[in-house]
Amino acid sequence: MSVDAAPRRPERGPDAGPRASGPRGRGPRARRLLARWVVRAAPLAMLGLVVGVQFTSNHWTILELTVLSPLLAATLAGPALTMVYAVVALLACVLMGLQDGLFTGNEGGLAAQLVRLAGVATGGAMAVLVSRYNTRRETKLQNVTRVAEMTQLAILSCVPTFTGQLRLAVRYESAAAEAMVGGDLYEVIDSPWGSRLLVGDVRGKGLDAVGIASRVLGCFRVVARHRQDLRAVLTDLDQEVAEVSGLDDFVTAAVVQISGDRLDMVNAGHPDPILVRRTCAWPLTAVSRRPPLGLLTGGADLTSIVIEPGDRVLLYTDGIAEARHPESGEFFPLLPAVGAALARPAVLDDCLGDLVARVREWTGSALTDDVALLVAEILEPEVLEPGPVPTSG
Repeated sequence: MSVDAAPRRPERGPDAGPRASGPRGRGPRARRLLARWVVRAAPLAMLGLVVGVQFTSNHWTILELTVLSPLLAATLAGPALTMVYAVVALLACVLMGLQDGLFTGNEGGLAAQLVRLAGVATGGAMAVLVSRYNTRRETKLQNVTRVAEMTQLAILSCVPTFTGQLRLAVRYESAAAEAMVGGDLYEVIDSPWGSRLLVGDVRGKGLDAVGIASRVLGCFRVVARHRQDLRAVLTDLDQEVAEVSGLDDFVTAAVVQISGDRLDMVNAGHPDPILVRRTCAWPLTAVSRRPPLGLLTGGADLTSIVIEPGDRVLLYTDGIAEARHPESGEFFPLLPAVGAALARPAVLDDCLGDLVARVREWTGSALTDDVALLVAEILEPEVLEPGPVPTSG
């Protein structure tokens, strides 16, 4: 099945992009700085609470609870700061004992006070050891995640600036530091039947997802050059995923072919690409969308539209479509933001940078999933020229 023309009524123009109050970028930085000071001050606040209760009460002796300060620091800070709080807690215990006369005869005398001090010192030492263990574990986790990220980026080839009748740009944005590496993938192949673009997303995280993504990309690089029918390309990818993945694994993918004034597309459970024409943006909804790759559900119908020089087509993964505002929980307004970013008369790399800045501003720089972006601009024939290879973001 095919569609000969794009929809007549686009969603919204580029001026409707998201705007947060205040200068761009200050909000997230201010929140991170505030969170850092809260983390550093929380053990001090705990210590102050214990000291305050001890000095204001004539019936309780709770100065040994100063050990809660380094124990709390062990879960929030590094070994150095935990050591500082352990020493401060011990000094506070000594000073409160002198103030209340606990070294001379009250509440058990010197022996009881020395036991209290020994408990606080032991608790502080344990807190430092726990903090060292947590720090080493987090460092090891960060190293493993970094290796996975490098492996993931290694399988993603550099997309050329120009291919066929297209100008291209890509951007890959990793999620927040605590998120595991994902299986987002993209590729561009020049075939005898036109330029073929692939964007996909492997279900799950970690090295298993990266391994499946590697097999999908390898298969696409072969079949995209030898299969004339775009639907057959998707069928081959489906069989490849079914062979290498588990029962619960699958891959969403969109494959686009651009040749002359025609864009053909097959979609396997992936978010719809977005077409930007002049100041308007709308999704390229598939005539029939097949389930994700790996489920062996058969082929999908071909969706075709007429394109014009100057059109820009964005393929993306759901990390940007499912990004939420941290306070309201609202989804990122994708269509208005894409229209605002890609309708500008700027180079594609700058347009993608603007789009990424908008989504990070919306989420407070707290993406929960990786984002892969691939944009293609249809050029006039006389504009075509070779170009350098860009680096992905």
